Amino acid sequence: EMKSIPIAVITKDNFLSFGHLIDKKNAATKYLINQETTERHHNISELSLNNEGGTPTISIFSGTPRAMPIEIRIMEKHPIGSQSFLPMQNIDWLTVVCHENNGIPDLNNLKCFLINGNMGITYNQNVWHHPLLVKNKQDFWIIDRTKTNEPSSINLVEYHFLKKEIQYLSF
Repeated sequence: EMKSIPIAVITKDNFLSFGHLIDKKNAATKYLINQETTERHHNISELSLNNEGGTPTISIFSGTPRAMPIEIRIMEKHPIGSQSFLPMQNIDWLTVVCHENNGIPDLNNLKCFLINGNMGITYNQNVWHHPLLVKNKQDFWIIDRTKTNEPSSINLVEYHFLKKEIQYLSF
């Protein structure tokens, strides 16, 4: 029997235990700048990027859709720093997340969120999530932590599902 993951529309509240929804309406404050020609939506998402001598970096990830139904068979987390995804095109996309149980992802409680293409997200440090899931070919600005001469595996932990743990996602 295929175990299917339901999809919920993401909101600030239902994603809060995993990270932040990057959306203008979630700004702590907003005010005019640049001779009152620009509205600044201030402090939308908190980042944790300087831990253990790391520095913030910006990359571009180019996502490609996966075959349907999508096999959810890996989760990852970044124990040293947070990670932000900001779509470059206004195309809806998805994330699968879960909490931790005894040091591994709680696979009995995977949550899938549909994210509006004009919003981004920040995963909190140490949050289990599936690698990038897109509905169409799509590019993202990624803000995360890096450190010169440090292997990328320092800030990446992967959990590969056993065959009986694989779950599926269709949209």
